[in-house]
Amino acid sequence: MKIGIISDIHSNVQALKAVLKEFNKIKVDKIICCGDIIGIGPNPEEAVQMLIKKRECLISVRGNHEKYFTDGLPKEVHDDKRKMSFDKIQNHKWTQSMLSEESIKFIKELPVEKSIEIENKKLYIVHYPENEEGKYKKHIKKPTIIENQDMFDKINADIFIYGHTHAYSVNNMENKWYINPGALGCPISNNIANAGILDINSGKVEFQHLRIEYDVEKTIEEIEKIKFPMYKEILKIFYGKII
Repeated sequence: MKIGIISDIHSNVQALKAVLKEFNKIKVDKIICCGDIIGIGPNPEEAVQMLIKKRECLISVRGNHEKYFTDGLPKEVHDDKRKMSFDKIQNHKWTQSMLSEESIKFIKELPVEKSIEIENKKLYIVHYPENEEGKYKKHIKKPTIIENQDMFDKINADIFIYGHTHAYSVNNMENKWYINPGALGCPISNNIANAGILDINSGKVEFQHLRIEYDVEKTIEEIEKIKFPMYKEILKIFYGKII
């Protein structure tokens, strides 16, 4: 079975279109999304709707940006105790205001985590592992295999799929796989959308990292056109563009 793996779309529909087009070429059987469908980028409603159209083959969980919608905005961000600024709050509110009732319903129905079994392999899907208090564990962009094992120490699975850090990372030891495909929708200073193909066939597991080129300038132009709250900072931090 071929499974397309994506995470951290962040409302970037140009990147998402390019990846879904590649998935169609490869003829994936399922698509796994590790959350953060919305937030940061210019087209939250369109991004959600594109996934809704893939609902029959889609397995998705909530990211922190979906949680900001369902659970409310936090006072502190992630595990590093940064205060959420007024501008960030306004940006999140703008994103949420763009969503249709259908998209809101879809987001509210997403689970925080998901366990499935494919060809006798147990898959655990989450945006990022949480501690006993329901808070994200330490943010590690390039974990070692030992750090991956610690991150998921209480979960019984063969394949762990997550996102959140925006950094591609794959570790494999003793038939245990830890896969973070990297951010699909936050290119920093390039025109690449990250994704992956997980191939499970007769007990054998393989993973291929995909770096899909797309027209990132269209996304940047859309951000500059809309001028939503905090758009200049977002262009600088997530697209490597200073205006």
